[in-house]
Amino acid sequence: MNRIRNSILVLTLLALALMPAACSRPAPREAKRPLVVLLGFDGANWPTIDPLLAQGKLPFLKALRQRSAWADLQTILPTKSSVIWTSIATGKTMQKHGILDFTYLEANHLPVPFSNAERREPAIWQILDQNRRRSVVLNWFASYPPDRIDGIVVSDHFRRLTIRPPEKAAEMADSVTPEIEFYKLKRLVDRNYPAVLARTGLPDFLAEYRRDFPQSSPERTFTLLHYPTFALQDALVEDLTMHLVRREKFDLLAAYFRLPDEVQHFVNRFVPEAENDRFFADIWNKKITPQQLRQRTEWIAGRLEPVYRYMESVIQRLMAEPKLKDATFIVCSDHGFSLYYGGYNHYNLPEGMTPPPGILLVTGPEVRAGKVQAGVYDIAPTVLYALGLPLDRRMDGRPLKEAFRFTRKGEFTTYKMPAPGSKKRNPQADQEGLDELKTLGYL
Repeated sequence: MNRIRNSILVLTLLALALMPAACSRPAPREAKRPLVVLLGFDGANWPTIDPLLAQGKLPFLKALRQRSAWADLQTILPTKSSVIWTSIATGKTMQKHGILDFTYLEANHLPVPFSNAERREPAIWQILDQNRRRSVVLNWFASYPPDRIDGIVVSDHFRRLTIRPPEKAAEMADSVTPEIEFYKLKRLVDRNYPAVLARTGLPDFLAEYRRDFPQSSPERTFTLLHYPTFALQDALVEDLTMHLVRREKFDLLAAYFRLPDEVQHFVNRFVPEAENDRFFADIWNKKITPQQLRQRTEWIAGRLEPVYRYMESVIQRLMAEPKLKDATFIVCSDHGFSLYYGGYNHYNLPEGMTPPPGILLVTGPEVRAGKVQAGVYDIAPTVLYALGLPLDRRMDGRPLKEAFRFTRKGEFTTYKMPAPGSKKRNPQADQEGLDELKTLGYL
């Protein structure tokens, strides 16, 4: 009997000794919980990236594509950012999500920017919210007024703090949810243009233009004239992203940058006007050769090099973050650009001309490298698939299963739009939105 009691005592003491070690282990579910980083770069395209890769100018991006599932991301008409980025976020057509253009006419026939208040379908971060997953969303196109979720949404209205006098900053507190985050994040706004250029490596395109074309006026191209604002705002998005990555816990990080698009809208101003006129006249008269088109595209790529270097550095910095080492990264754009007789653009294309595709890179520990076929509607279902969440049967895209080494069960559900809550229009924000669209040449 004593021998039995002694054996029980030894086993009990051994169990007690092992308990602290067992309790200190992270729960298997938490250890394996997937994480997705979705990065959008407006207007980025392979025809202007590939020449730089071939020249060894973007070594990190070249290596990244080699280990990624990648695609010429097929886009949709109209190739307008408000429409496409909403389709990327929802996985649905504009007829479903309700963002049909940059603006619409109110009953009094005055133009009003389409905003998040008009969106009729849930965005990916709202879908995660319904699945008890947390998101951090930064600067997504048409995200103001921001959605209320378990997480943080810094809407695309927040970036206008770079041009708002500091004493009036509090007027924009509703640009972030939860609102208390506005007062924490506004301290990251840096209005020092020379300092921003120095730390980002971005060029001063406006100063270069005035130096090289002293007889011409940059006011003729609003995107060139307002380039300093665009540079400040993308740098702000980067700072916000890095700050929140290090501070917050989340299952999805989504951030949007727009410099590749804005620079391409004015890049041809750096060609002498007479030379430009001859070039586009030759396109109109069908005298242009494939070699001439290729040479102009390579020249454009050269002007874009510092912008793509900046894009590359943003991706590289995020991938170097320890907490993101096991994340699935999805890098995409909404469209590319086309050279045609009307210029170098992505909208107002000739009838029958295919809209130029964007880029897609999917990378991570569980990703299978190689080229895939994908379109803008496929991004949202791929995010859900990577996170192991049920797909929305009403989405118009499909998950890119071939991009992953694992296979998940094809569970489907129907996600509904949450109640709109307090999404009221802000007349001042509407006017600033209209002013920005005019600056970009869209109105």
